[in-house]
Amino acid sequence: MSRVVFRIDDRLIHGQVVEGWVRNLGLTRIIIVSDRISGDSSYRRLLEFSVPTGVRVDVFSLEEASEKFRGGELGVEDTIVLFESPREVIDLIDYGIEIDEINVGCMHYDGRNRKLKRNVAVSEEDIRDFKEISSMGAAIECRSLPQDKRVDLMELVNRIK
Repeated sequence: MSRVVFRIDDRLIHGQVVEGWVRNLGLTRIIIVSDRISGDSSYRRLLEFSVPTGVRVDVFSLEEASEKFRGGELGVEDTIVLFESPREVIDLIDYGIEIDEINVGCMHYDGRNRKLKRNVAVSEEDIRDFKEISSMGAAIECRSLPQDKRVDLMELVNRIK
């Protein structure tokens, strides 16, 4: 079975993902699951140009991703699946896709949300979404790079008063 990493990172494809995750783990495919981006052909092309030769990029809507994943397309090659937010993870799970573990890389601070870590800030909605993901059985960890120490995101969420 091939390696599949599920990651929330509102920056999607950037140097840390390409160099730190894709190259470091020998991944050959990046899948972005986003209704917003799937319909934007210009942005899709920009994302495709931002990866090295030999790495395939696909952008799927939630519905397309669920159909392809249920059809066996996930796990055929070493892949990182990227989401912009925890809500998309819930939606994909609701479509029947099993996710055992999700990595949270970066969720930007916008002045209205709360910082859990240097690079992870959450809104009240994000907190509810993470609690729901956790209740669905997925472990949620934070780390920027694979070699970094894993931090249990739910421990950070549960510290919020």
